[in-house]
Amino acid sequence: MVRRRRSPVDGASGGAGPSRAPAPDNPIPSIEDDVYSVTETTASRSPTPSISVIDPSEAEPGPPEPASPRGAAERDAASETESLPDRLQWLRLRNSTSSSASTGLGLGSLRAALPSAEPGRRSQTPNLLLPGASPAASPGGRRRRSSSMGQRRYDVRDEAPPQDRFHEPAFQQSLAEAQTLMSRLAGVLGSSTLHLEPDSSMKGLQERADELANFRCPPTRTVGLVGDSGVGKSSLLNSLLDYRNLARTSNGGAACTCVVTEYYHHGRKDFVVDVDLFSEEELEQQLRDLVHAYRHNHFHSEEIELPDDRRHWAKRAKLAKDTFRAMFADRFRTALLRSENSEDTIVQTYLNWAMDLRPINEFNGRTVTDSLEDCSSLLIRLTSDLDGAEGPGCWPYIKKIRVYLDAHILSKGLVLVDLPGLRDLNSARRNITERYLHQCDEIFVVCPIGRATTDEGVQHLIELARQAKWSNVGIICTKSDDIRADEAQTDWAGAQATEVQRLRGSVAEADQQLAALTELLDDLDGPEDMTVEEELEQAQLLVQCERARGEIESRRLELQRYLITTRNDKVEARLLAKYRGKIPGGNLHVFCASNTLYWEKRDSRPLGVTIRFLELSGIIPIRRHCMGLVSQNQLRIATKYLRDDIPNLLSKVELWVQKGAGTADAEKKRAVREALDQLEGQLRRRLDGVTSPLNNLGRRLTDAFQETLYRRREISRWTEGAIQAGQVWSGWNPATYAAFCRNYGTYNTQAAGYHCWNEEAMRSMNDDLADPWKHFETEVQRRLDAGQTFVSETLDGAVSFHLEGNALHAALDTVGPLRTALHSGNRLHVRAIEDLCETFETDLSKLRTDALSGLRTSYFGQSMETTYWNAICEAGRGSWDRKKAIINGALRREALFRELMQKLKRKFEDLATQLETDARAAVGEYLDGVKNSLDMVRSENVALEAERDPEFRTRVAKELGRAKGWMEHREV
Repeated sequence: MVRRRRSPVDGASGGAGPSRAPAPDNPIPSIEDDVYSVTETTASRSPTPSISVIDPSEAEPGPPEPASPRGAAERDAASETESLPDRLQWLRLRNSTSSSASTGLGLGSLRAALPSAEPGRRSQTPNLLLPGASPAASPGGRRRRSSSMGQRRYDVRDEAPPQDRFHEPAFQQSLAEAQTLMSRLAGVLGSSTLHLEPDSSMKGLQERADELANFRCPPTRTVGLVGDSGVGKSSLLNSLLDYRNLARTSNGGAACTCVVTEYYHHGRKDFVVDVDLFSEEELEQQLRDLVHAYRHNHFHSEEIELPDDRRHWAKRAKLAKDTFRAMFADRFRTALLRSENSEDTIVQTYLNWAMDLRPINEFNGRTVTDSLEDCSSLLIRLTSDLDGAEGPGCWPYIKKIRVYLDAHILSKGLVLVDLPGLRDLNSARRNITERYLHQCDEIFVVCPIGRATTDEGVQHLIELARQAKWSNVGIICTKSDDIRADEAQTDWAGAQATEVQRLRGSVAEADQQLAALTELLDDLDGPEDMTVEEELEQAQLLVQCERARGEIESRRLELQRYLITTRNDKVEARLLAKYRGKIPGGNLHVFCASNTLYWEKRDSRPLGVTIRFLELSGIIPIRRHCMGLVSQNQLRIATKYLRDDIPNLLSKVELWVQKGAGTADAEKKRAVREALDQLEGQLRRRLDGVTSPLNNLGRRLTDAFQETLYRRREISRWTEGAIQAGQVWSGWNPATYAAFCRNYGTYNTQAAGYHCWNEEAMRSMNDDLADPWKHFETEVQRRLDAGQTFVSETLDGAVSFHLEGNALHAALDTVGPLRTALHSGNRLHVRAIEDLCETFETDLSKLRTDALSGLRTSYFGQSMETTYWNAICEAGRGSWDRKKAIINGALRREALFRELMQKLKRKFEDLATQLETDARAAVGEYLDGVKNSLDMVRSENVALEAERDPEFRTRVAKELGRAKGWMEHREV
């Protein structure tokens, strides 16, 4: 079922997330050890088979039957008539995690549990007990407990959280209890009609309590996944989200169907899909590029001399054709593209069709689906070609998709993003990815483990990170289970090859033992001809076969674990050696994962074995790492909620309660009002007056920019440096030069090696501005720190001075809660200013990347975009000379660097102005809060309001006492 919803996605908590596993079965009595810990190290443990004899009445949990002599007699009679194999059906076979000998019921005990065989009867059963299957029990080594481990299925919410303060159970419990506390308080504050009166102080208190009751840590960290088609990126997302088949895992369309897809958390069982479409201007530019690509290949293919150039244009023409067919369905005909009409005319025709067929009505709002299957089907529909059978496809019109779901990895504020490849032929989508990477707190490039050290997608992202000075880059290698033991034994050397050989031999030995046992079973007579001793022998063989199968599984797991972990370690070491030095700070995270292994074992039993496989899959460590990214910022937000937001509200409620019980005379009230008026006036003058440093913060930062950076422009020298770089490239052979043009100046060939033309053309500029930019960042930091110090000292000084005045000592009952309200409000304001400054510094870092890097989406790269495109389009005799003339002509323009610096200046001024605007807004909000707190003491309306309903005031006071008591005994 799919239904439409235009209202925003709410964060109301609902039930548990996806339908993953049934509720745990009722426990069955067992002697199995507890192995349920996702962090338990199991390498040194070998499963030890054990056997338990279970009475049929205990095999499945259920309500106990009343005991009766008749029932007992019937069971005894039945036991005399049923055959031994029937009675053995209740044998429970398990693998113990103990490294010692088996402590289960051995064969000797089993024999004692069966009817006695006649003495002297022969037995054909050889001694084929596997190692570790000894019937001897270790004394005191086992205890009886629930067997829920064998019955429960894996639940991602039971995974061990990251080891940090935010994820500690005690902290999370305090957070949950605080929300419950605020919910109760909001209910009490709303238990009268006072909060319905628009001008009442209770209205604001009740609304604030309700807001705090619904507190949720906002999404604060974004992890982007980027990689070429077919590397397992969508499968990895499904595994991290723990939703099988949610994201599309294969590209069914001929054209590029990848769309930026963001995954957010919401606390409901349904799924919400929100779609952003390209604007008309964005569609027009894409259509223009596609039309030109198709027509260039159609009309000029014979003139293209270089084979690589011909393949390039053939691919772009196919992309254009596939995209048009998806966009326009049966309207599309190649005749228009091949006509004599101008490209402008064709583009306008296609744009009219696009605006007519764009699915704006269908996706104007959010789509709610009730099941995983419906959500997955919707995502496939949004990102797939329909081949014209069901009308135009959606994906060419879609810029971004947002999916809201109840995934555990997202529950603490993480956002996962699936990004198009950086080497996508669709320039618009490729550039969207590069710009989006600026916003990510961590970026993972995904690649198959088999070619990780040579993967071009990895190399490309690492080079981007070096240019942009990103220190938040990592690598995830997929398909870690795709390894053959025989190939590893051949490829590896020394002790590793020897260990693989030993483990393979161990598996083969166990296989042979099972084959021998199976052969003995086959040699026995049919059930109707068996003697009691032969039935016992069959039972023993069945038990040993089960043990043998368990031993084979254990040894295969040991072999698989060794193969996977050894290869993972090798690949990780090579990647770190190759790329760590290119990442600023050298902090490169490398993970290896197997989506296949994760889903093969995800729902298997017993749980202890499942967890070991899931850890081996690598998905759990990646999930834990991603969740840990939110910890620091979420801890800061949650601590502010507990230490400042809640105390601020409680102190205001206490002021309201005390105001209703006040007995001060008129003279004392007047003195209090005067003292509080002076406090408010001083705060307004200091923070919002003409001399406040916050009111001219933007101008002062702009002056520093002008002095430190902008006046150091050396346009002529920078242009000369770019010309010299272009002359070097002009000496390359035509094929190499054309390859770099096709890749917008950033490429790697055997003849020339790796080069980024943009970066090399900007080298003189970067040499001149590198040190001044560092000085400028230091100056910005100094000014922002000074502003924060001014705010903190002004607030604390003013409040401390005025609250210690003699006038307020006449009303000592209100000084305590008023001081708490004002000091907590001060801390909230200081943190608001700190957040603004932190955002500004982050934006300044992004501005540096835009201004000084050679990325294709940087200011310089965008200025050269048309130049590269024009060079790419040159074909035929003399095209090489024309390509060089186009590139070198652009580099000779002094306007190239002049316009870049002007754009940098405008952008910085915008950032500085926005910082000042936001700071002044924060000051205004703070002063409103101060006025509200002070009015709780000095306003007679508050007193009259509190005195109107004594019973209501008593209820509020009681709930306030409960809340304050909880706060006093909680460490946060």
